[in-house]
Amino acid sequence: MPTTTLSSSMITTTLATIQIVTSEMTYYGPIILLVIGIFGCMCNFITFTAPQLRNNSCAFYFLMSAVFELVSISFGLISRFAADHLGSTLINTSPVYCKLRAYLVSVLPLIATYFILLSSIDRCMSSSVSARLRSFSQMKIAYRATLVAILIGFLSCTYILIAYDLRPRCGVLNGSFSIFDGMFVVFWLGIIPHTLMFTFGFLTFMNIRRTKRRIANKPSQHTGTVVESQRRQERTDTQLIVMMFFQVGFSELLVLTRMIYYAYYVLAPPLTGYNRLIGSFLMSFTTLVYYANFTKSFYIYTLSSHLFRSIFMDRIKFFLRKALGRYNPALSLERSITRNGTTMTLH
Repeated sequence: MPTTTLSSSMITTTLATIQIVTSEMTYYGPIILLVIGIFGCMCNFITFTAPQLRNNSCAFYFLMSAVFELVSISFGLISRFAADHLGSTLINTSPVYCKLRAYLVSVLPLIATYFILLSSIDRCMSSSVSARLRSFSQMKIAYRATLVAILIGFLSCTYILIAYDLRPRCGVLNGSFSIFDGMFVVFWLGIIPHTLMFTFGFLTFMNIRRTKRRIANKPSQHTGTVVESQRRQERTDTQLIVMMFFQVGFSELLVLTRMIYYAYYVLAPPLTGYNRLIGSFLMSFTTLVYYANFTKSFYIYTLSSHLFRSIFMDRIKFFLRKALGRYNPALSLERSITRNGTTMTLH
């Protein structure tokens, strides 16, 4: 009898601890991710709009990915936080909002993922020994690919507007819709784009090796200025390739963790009791892991690329100089007074 009482007490304590941890995690987790994510996305905007990257198609894909990452984490995390901790019942009372939210929290991250995939394809094309394939790595192609990616993303998720409804809480309908939704999430949002990223990343690596062998075996016939220009371009391309590799690797790890558990959660029989509480904890945890994938890019780029760090710091200095010049009248006047091309310094 005492053993049974002790066991029941331990179970009760464990359940209470899991509930507290889940509540704290769903409260502080979104706030932390929002701060980190919004700051990182803004820093990405600052960097990828720099003049030296403005006409680079890979940098353009990174920029567009940052746009959709910002919208995705802002809408997804804020709406989830409002439902969990601010008393919002809209998601479980309005069928329209239920469908719309389920649609947007799927399509926005999907399009952000598409742009990382496009960056890996772009780097594969740009590093090819074939001049025809290299010609696909240019801005006019990037603009067209962007429109196609956005269109495919929005169209491919339209089934959600039918499959999700109040039952009585917002969720996917049982039966064939539930099975399709689980497979769609795992394969279309997870395995397929990340497998393609890995494939094009590997092809990029092989292209770089072939290019290096050709350069080593071919004597240079260019002038010093041309060679230096080519080297600068090669350094930029190499840094973008490194950034792409790190981005793809971490994205695969974080997104697939969420996708696999989500599919299990949707397809498995309804959980009850202790298993239901554990399932709620894992769903909340993998949801945060999933959104963490869309907050990491700036920090991955900063750690993996000297070029990115240099451009970012140059842009920060540039904006600081502009701000100081605008709000410091003496400095603005000093810069504006010029005689025959020589600036007159005011003392």
